[in-house]
Amino acid sequence: MFLENIRLALHSLTANKMRTFLTMLGIMIGVGAVVAIETIGAGQTKQMEQQYAAGGVNNIQLYMYQNSYDENTPSYSFTIPMLQKMCDKFEDQIAAIDFDLYGNSYKAVISTDKADQEYANVSMEGVNNGHFTVQNINLKAGSLFSADALNNATNTCIVSTLLVDNLFAGNYEGAVGKEIQLMGTGDEDDSVQSYTITGVYSYNISAADMRQMSNKDLKEMYTPICVPYKNCKALVLASLTDDVMYDPTAINYFTLQAVDGTDIASFTTDLKNYMQGQFSADADVVVDGYSNKEMIDEAKKYMQQQTTTISLIAAIALLVGGIGVMNIMTVTITERTREIGTRKAMGAKRSAIRQQFIIEAAVMCVIGGIIGIAGGLVGGMIGCRVMGYSIAVPVGAIGLAIGVSLAIGIFFGYYPANKAAKMDPIEALRYE
Repeated sequence: MFLENIRLALHSLTANKMRTFLTMLGIMIGVGAVVAIETIGAGQTKQMEQQYAAGGVNNIQLYMYQNSYDENTPSYSFTIPMLQKMCDKFEDQIAAIDFDLYGNSYKAVISTDKADQEYANVSMEGVNNGHFTVQNINLKAGSLFSADALNNATNTCIVSTLLVDNLFAGNYEGAVGKEIQLMGTGDEDDSVQSYTITGVYSYNISAADMRQMSNKDLKEMYTPICVPYKNCKALVLASLTDDVMYDPTAINYFTLQAVDGTDIASFTTDLKNYMQGQFSADADVVVDGYSNKEMIDEAKKYMQQQTTTISLIAAIALLVGGIGVMNIMTVTITERTREIGTRKAMGAKRSAIRQQFIIEAAVMCVIGGIIGIAGGLVGGMIGCRVMGYSIAVPVGAIGLAIGVSLAIGIFFGYYPANKAAKMDPIEALRYE
């Protein structure tokens, strides 16, 4: 009986193709809009998760700030010995720690005589070896800094594959051990410093950026040149005025990577409390921090709220479409009054009549919903491409859209179907 009602519904819908299409249009637009929005939202969320994951899901950033500054207040900061004590205390939970410092920009060359033709633009970054683990940076050739390089601030460096492409024709292994000259780019900085390459790290450019760049753009790109932290710190201190005193081991912020399986939220709190305890109570210093996992969860929550809000607005079209279904089903029942009277005269029960027209409304809405889903997916994927987001299919939203389409058909089809079921067969047969 159920399958027979579906067959009758399809026959009735195809008998009035234009009217059926116009009735389904509201459902198609409503479902399509919701699915398109959900697709774009899912793509944006996926891209955001990938970006944070690339930086390390288990990464925790800690920083500190002072509430007040004056000439009588000393300047506070983290120090390398302080971080070493922290690593010793939480050695079972810390996989690696990263502290870095940004220096000046330079033009890297092999020979200053050919600086205008053969060069690579770089920005100096003072790092420790944990930087490469925490930031998920892989070495293409060579090795990390030696203990001597880190402790004695030697002029050694780890460079990007892009620099090697520009200066050494992409010979990564051959570049290790070679010297490069760093030429100052500022008006007041015309110094030239010699650095020895100890390693080459993989510098990845996104496919989207590659499509927008010419060979000239690639050559002009600035990539980090990593040097021992103390080396960069010494250069920064040398550029400051002599009347300002700075601790060469001072660190303003750092990032660490927790061991897999660590409760990130709880560990973040433990770290903040421990580092806060490293400062005296009268220091007026606040230690704070956050984890990438917290950032991902917050961003996902925000994105879901925004997507849901916009989807609810788009769902108004579904309400309009449902009213259209109710209207056209009322018209259909009026046109088929004699058919209904004949069926009731032949013994059809009210439930059978009601079921017939409810199924007809539901079939119409589900077909419209399926077409709307297909259109919404295509529109959403196009939107993701245009805005540069990753493409993610919102499976849950698709299932919900089909369920909502069916529910709309049943809900808005019930009233006219119930009206048909209650018709007096004699009055129905007399209807002209």
